[in-house]
Amino acid sequence: MYSVMLVDDEYMILKGMAKIVDWEKNGFKIVQTVRNGKQALAAFKQQPVDLIITDVRMPEMTGLALMKQLQLLPQAPLVIVLSGYQEFDYVKQALHFGAVDYLVKPVDAQELEKVLIKAHEQLESQTKEAATRHYYLEMQTERLVAQELDEAATEQLLNSAGVANNPHKLTMICCNNVTNYDALSQACQQQGQNLYYVSQNQFMICFVGSHLALTKFIQQLEAQQLITGASFVTVGERVSQLSGLADSLEQAQTLAELYQFYEGRSPFLSGAARTEWLRQAEIPKVSLDKFKRALSSNNQALMVTLTQALFVKLSNEHVAPSYARQVAFLVLNILSNHQTFSNQDYEAQLTLIDNAPTIAALEQTVVALVQRYEPKPQLTYSKNVRQVIAIVKADYAQDLSLTQVANRLHLNPVYLGQLFKKEIQTSFSKYLNQYRIDQAKQMLLSTDESISNIALEIGYTNSGYFYKNFRLICDVSPKEYRQQAAGQPT
Repeated sequence: MYSVMLVDDEYMILKGMAKIVDWEKNGFKIVQTVRNGKQALAAFKQQPVDLIITDVRMPEMTGLALMKQLQLLPQAPLVIVLSGYQEFDYVKQALHFGAVDYLVKPVDAQELEKVLIKAHEQLESQTKEAATRHYYLEMQTERLVAQELDEAATEQLLNSAGVANNPHKLTMICCNNVTNYDALSQACQQQGQNLYYVSQNQFMICFVGSHLALTKFIQQLEAQQLITGASFVTVGERVSQLSGLADSLEQAQTLAELYQFYEGRSPFLSGAARTEWLRQAEIPKVSLDKFKRALSSNNQALMVTLTQALFVKLSNEHVAPSYARQVAFLVLNILSNHQTFSNQDYEAQLTLIDNAPTIAALEQTVVALVQRYEPKPQLTYSKNVRQVIAIVKADYAQDLSLTQVANRLHLNPVYLGQLFKKEIQTSFSKYLNQYRIDQAKQMLLSTDESISNIALEIGYTNSGYFYKNFRLICDVSPKEYRQQAAGQPT
């Protein structure tokens, strides 16, 4: 059902238009009626509609002036104009500006239905084109973040998303446990943020813009009740280069794991603590790149110096205690990627960080952790990782998450996720997804099962998501993969 706004300074015209045809039967619903172009423009900015039917001559702002203003907006509607018999010059101008068609007053019901059919066909075509475009943008954005696009594909994606290929401030946002993906998608499009994709139960946004714009964007998501209840937002580090998006995403996802870890230990989702966590977007992110480089070169003295400088910065900025703990947890997780911690050691470090009463005490805890750092070579997979692999092999077709696996093994999910990534060199979700796609490839070659059934059998309840992941990994669709293997033309 497409939404309609009627615009005319004559009250009886508005009343008559609403009654002379069955709007819903024709695929439309009148959601607003206003008396001039100025009101129409303000109403559209507040609540966009798909179709506007407007008189060409009105006080304050004419229909033609309204059309010109609408064309400057990101999501301009279709327009049908109303005119009197002596106003054909206005009609010609309206058609020149892109009006779908025109109607002469008094409006004839049959003529109105004909024009509505024409408008409906155009809107259906636009909807299909938009769906194809958004599918392309989502698929390519996911590959952009994973650094899987070459220079030409990257430039094409940025142009399609309306982002010029020059240095920007980029930030990965994870919207976790969301339920209304379509509403989030619309919110992103309305704000000109076209680089986003869905992965599992997370809605990932590659936000382009300043820190102030980022804060305002997150506040709008909350104000629109898109982030509420069990949903929450985590924000990664702001970066200046596209190559930094993967690290920003990893930080945002790690914060999501920490948030869920806290939720399981205490009533973290209530009161001031939740508000404090959601305000993380307002805090300029610290960079841990230098710390990672020092760690890679085993320069422990520099690691200590950088850690101390990091907490001086946090203290000077008067950050909230929860955010300082986030940073401490990130340092712990970075170290755990290079050092073998037992589950008991990891839990002990979490407790020390969690119980630090001040930023100064937190600094002492983390500095002591860095000073004790001793990298240990990992020659074979640990028992815990071997158990995770076995669970994936046995239950990959079930609804499986890292948290569920960690609960089975009586381990902390954050610890297990970091241990798994350190040994396997990929995240649990990517490993599970790759394993499922590998099973799908075998079934495509060895069975005549439909692609939809195969998707269900390997654990995908959403066949569209299966298609997207399969193409992302294999560069062809499941159907094309089967045809190529059989030597058939694609």
